[in-house]
Amino acid sequence: MLEAKRGQIVIIKCPKFPELEGIISDAQNDRLEIYYSKDYESYAWALSEGDEIFVKIHTQHGVKPMNSMVICSPSGDGKLVIENAKALSIYQKREFVRAAVDFRFFIKKDGNLVGANAVDISAGGIKFLPDDYIFNVDDVVEIRLLNEEFGKDLDVEAQIINRFGDKLIAKYTDISEFDRDKISGFCLKVLSEKG
Repeated sequence: MLEAKRGQIVIIKCPKFPELEGIISDAQNDRLEIYYSKDYESYAWALSEGDEIFVKIHTQHGVKPMNSMVICSPSGDGKLVIENAKALSIYQKREFVRAAVDFRFFIKKDGNLVGANAVDISAGGIKFLPDDYIFNVDDVVEIRLLNEEFGKDLDVEAQIINRFGDKLIAKYTDISEFDRDKISGFCLKVLSEKG
């Protein structure tokens, strides 16, 4: 379910400006309070109560697009209140939102450490191109995602579940909720940067 929650990234579009990015500071059944930075202040001040807007909310499980409207005009403290409307459609039907990426990480099998390039990633698994093909479908491996992308090294146990040409897909089998949230947040950041 694509539920809007506090801390999620929100992209607002309307004919008055290209797009305004903010973060949900409070989520209720009928309304969302959005915090926006000073960079978007001029866009926010262009909005008035009753204005119709298009909104994309980046949830943990996918993007929730919706037609909404401004309930309360922007305030001086960088907040805006909009309608929490029903989603129009689901952009991703996976359990976790997935993002196309390009970064290095390490994968270990039977004590052998191999470098790899990530192709895409989600909080449920990773598709990658290994430097050396010592892996088979059903292999259980250890994955180390590095500090540069996630703020700390993440160590995850996974199982190779498929192979597409040179690329392998691994599903996480042992991952902490903290690490899953780190990966999910990284995916949302990548998706918001790509618009």
